[in-house]
Amino acid sequence: MINEEQFISLAARKLAGQATAAELQELEDLLQQHEDLKARYILLQQYFTESSYQSATDTEQALQRTLGKISLQQEVKSNRWKWIGAAAAVVTGLVISVAFFWPASIPEVKLAVLKDTAQWLNRQNGKGTRAVIELGDGSKIWLNADSRISYPEVFGKHSREVYLNGEAFFKVTGNPDRPFIVHLNNGMVKVLGTSFNVRAYDNEPVQTSVTTGKVAFIPKYDNQNSVPDTFYITPDEKVTYKPTTHNIVKETTSGEDDKAWTEGRLVFKDVSLEDICLELERSFGKKIAFQSDKPRQYRLTGSFQNNNLQEILYYLTKSKSFRYTITDSTLLISE
Repeated sequence: MINEEQFISLAARKLAGQATAAELQELEDLLQQHEDLKARYILLQQYFTESSYQSATDTEQALQRTLGKISLQQEVKSNRWKWIGAAAAVVTGLVISVAFFWPASIPEVKLAVLKDTAQWLNRQNGKGTRAVIELGDGSKIWLNADSRISYPEVFGKHSREVYLNGEAFFKVTGNPDRPFIVHLNNGMVKVLGTSFNVRAYDNEPVQTSVTTGKVAFIPKYDNQNSVPDTFYITPDEKVTYKPTTHNIVKETTSGEDDKAWTEGRLVFKDVSLEDICLELERSFGKKIAFQSDKPRQYRLTGSFQNNNLQEILYYLTKSKSFRYTITDSTLLISE
């Protein structure tokens, strides 16, 4: 006899990227044993590929729109709304539970399921959105704003590999037989079991710092014939790599400060106002424009804990004199 509640729970956890390896196997066994569950799962899968999980009302409307497009619509039993609605509620709850918002008004994280959902999931955060992802091996990823990551539902037998563009903090479960590899556009990070931060936004230097354990950063060079060096990083050390010049700097840092964003903190140490505003744009989702160039070069230091944009700018102006105007969508900076 099919356990409907168990099926809904397992399907929901898989679509939300929260299922453990054991749960994934249990769901696979159910799908193999019951053909009607396959149709239900495909329907649910297609729905969550198109849905944004905004509210209970929006969820119901999205379900109705999706059902109109699915060829399997007429094959599903008349009680489909009962189990789809229940699964929608479960998955919506899961997505909300793994996303933390800073500040409170930030929209919730969106989950995009790739076509080949049996192998890979993709999580993308817009500006002003952060999320926490728990992988099947127990490792956890804190994904920063304006960042995306791709990861398999179940890791292979010999390695654990993910692909990152943006910033993320990793807490990796130790497994000497399966190294954990983070692929970047301009290099990779290899670990066995540790916690570390990776910052790899487009058109910015790549930065890797360690909180616990040890990682290896391997830069990617334009010249395919060049053999890249391997830079080992231990706690409170950071490597910064500029792909345009192939310049690599290893220095002392604070691992706790580098991951401060995971705790709702922003830490700036002798940083230009231009770079600070880039971080504020990602964190608060407001476009930032400079009406004069002089303030761009101001160098500032400050630490903020769960402050809103108005408060942060107020305190920054106490260090260096500049003017700012905040509108619904834009922050304007001038002398």
